Amino acid sequence: MGKFGFHGPGDAARVTDLAKAASVGVAFLLLAAWICFEALQVPLGSFRMPGAGFFPLVLGLALSILSVVLLAMNLASPAGGSTHVWPERPEVLYLVGSLVAAVWLFERAGFLLTMTLFLGVAMRVLGRMSWLTVVVLSLAGSVTSYVLFSRALLIALPSGILPY
Repeated sequence: MGKFGFHGPGDAARVTDLAKAASVGVAFLLLAAWICFEALQVPLGSFRMPGAGFFPLVLGLALSILSVVLLAMNLASPAGGSTHVWPERPEVLYLVGSLVAAVWLFERAGFLLTMTLFLGVAMRVLGRMSWLTVVVLSLAGSVTSYVLFSRALLIALPSGILPY
């Protein structure tokens, strides 16, 4: 057995894999610290009447706990955690692409058009539904959520290129 418990070149690759796996947990932990720091810059309020920083602080703390769990799992794993990040199914890439497109389109095209397109892509790619089912469900879901948020909850949603 060599210095630091390593046997040979294969063990050096394991250390590299451990470093890669741990870097993800550390990155999320740093993000959580930044979220908590920023949340503390605005009023927290109380549990009964939360302020603007309450929920970001709770989410930052939750992210920090999950980051520590991820770090522990990667470091405790005999294989050093998996560094394979490319998805096995291309549908995952389609979904990520449609999420990015939805974020970009949200203010420009408006809520109804963006959510209809996003739901349609998600259902068609992931659900393997017929075009008729995709069109009906994406329109129904978008219109229902628009009515719920804009009319019932009085939350302003971007109209984009549509007149309403």
